[in-house]
Amino acid sequence: MNNKKFLTVQDMVLIAVFVAIITVCSFIQISVGLVPFTLQTFGVFVTAGILGTKRGTLAVIVYILLGIIGVPVFCGAGGPGVIVGTTGGYITGFIFTALIIGIITHFFEKSSTWLNIGATVVAMILGDVVCFVIGTIQFMFVMKTSLTVALGYCVIPFIIPDLVKILVATIIVNRMKKYVKILN
Repeated sequence: MNNKKFLTVQDMVLIAVFVAIITVCSFIQISVGLVPFTLQTFGVFVTAGILGTKRGTLAVIVYILLGIIGVPVFCGAGGPGVIVGTTGGYITGFIFTALIIGIITHFFEKSSTWLNIGATVVAMILGDVVCFVIGTIQFMFVMKTSLTVALGYCVIPFIIPDLVKILVATIIVNRMKKYVKILN
């Protein structure tokens, strides 16, 4: 029988800390129409980049589950209505964002610094694109609108801010990841 635990106490503490970071990031928002500009995605980028595939994805899942049960972690709101609402697809998409970032950054973990940084940027961009796709599809379904309208509300205004978040998150991840590894 394998005695290796799925999660150590240290893993659970790190996951809890990063759930809190994503939550705090979600409260930093600017309303710009139907989809608010928040730092939620930034929190997900940093979480997945530092914690990796398993812990990063679990942190995002815990964050989402807290919101579903009613804890106001989604920009100050909570409950299942948020997940099935206009922006719920973006929140659900965070799971895939975390998976993509975790998998790609792990693959390039032992690469040279510049290759690692480049892989982190690419991973975050791909994760963001997948999140945009999932979120935009749900937005179109809930709002009964066209792709053009959805892109105008949900994607185009967020491209530049998300690229800035990705660059800042990459810097933080590449500076902080070594400290989390020390804990392992």
